Amino acid sequence: MEQAHSIMRRYPQGHDDAAWLLLGLTGLFILPLQMIDPFVWSIPGLIAPCGFALLLGALALFYSRHRPDPKIFAMVTALQLMMLFSAAGASLSYMIAARAGPLWDAQLSGWDRAMGLDWMHWMHWVNDHPLFATLFNLAYRTLIPQMIALIVVLGLCDRLAALRIAIQAAMIAGLTIILLSGLMPAVAAYAHYGLHPADYPNLHPAAAFVHMSDISGLRSGALRLLALNHMEGIITFPSYHGALAVIFCWGFSRATVAVARYTGITVALLTLIATPVDGGHYFSDVIAGAMIAAVSLWIGHRTIHLKVRFRPAAASPANMAPAT
Repeated sequence: MEQAHSIMRRYPQGHDDAAWLLLGLTGLFILPLQMIDPFVWSIPGLIAPCGFALLLGALALFYSRHRPDPKIFAMVTALQLMMLFSAAGASLSYMIAARAGPLWDAQLSGWDRAMGLDWMHWMHWVNDHPLFATLFNLAYRTLIPQMIALIVVLGLCDRLAALRIAIQAAMIAGLTIILLSGLMPAVAAYAHYGLHPADYPNLHPAAAFVHMSDISGLRSGALRLLALNHMEGIITFPSYHGALAVIFCWGFSRATVAVARYTGITVALLTLIATPVDGGHYFSDVIAGAMIAAVSLWIGHRTIHLKVRFRPAAASPANMAPAT
């Protein structure tokens, strides 16, 4: 215990070793699934993410060794980690969905009713209030810009520990949700309730039916080509959108610039509220995602100070002197 506190004092801004370890763990889950039932990755779909990840890696190397700057290093590494995890996580989610069992939509909608939550009533209320529908829809579609904004804001505010906690929490929550999705697969509310666009004329949900073709192909065995540039969010329970919205709320609350803090929190909260309608998620999906996010933040707070590989103290990003 004393050694752990010593590390925290020595590296108050933390470092990224645990996040890289988590990325490797995601890859380890892919390997046995690939050996049992192989998928093929589309080469064109790999070019952009792999190329950008290599570019970010080169920038991280430059700002850690040649022109040390802990802020830029942390921001670039965070972007690289999230890009690589998104690619690996999306691939793993498809592989798991291909082996998932019976659908859980009836149970998930039943959990909503048991909590006194009526998804259909909420969907119709949002449909009847176009202003709210537009705000929710815009917020839901900005999840990636929110992530980029969070990385930049926390980096420029020199809240590097908070940045690393948020990134690790996003990865922990993501991997947890992907693994749970295989145990409780679902097609989401719009498909489960048999709705059609005419039933919600004022809504333009981002994820009503776009995932259905891929889910059907994965479950039937017809889809075994992974194109990273055309993959859909196929997970219903738990909601990763809900989890990330909670993590982003926490992250933006650590910003030292008031405008960025309150704007970021507001957009993240709107995303959380929008998730049932614009993502087609049951309320139980969102609640589960929020709970996973809270635990992931708790774990992230304790793992950013873990040192899982040898690194001389002088080379640690936490000890790097800012460039002049």
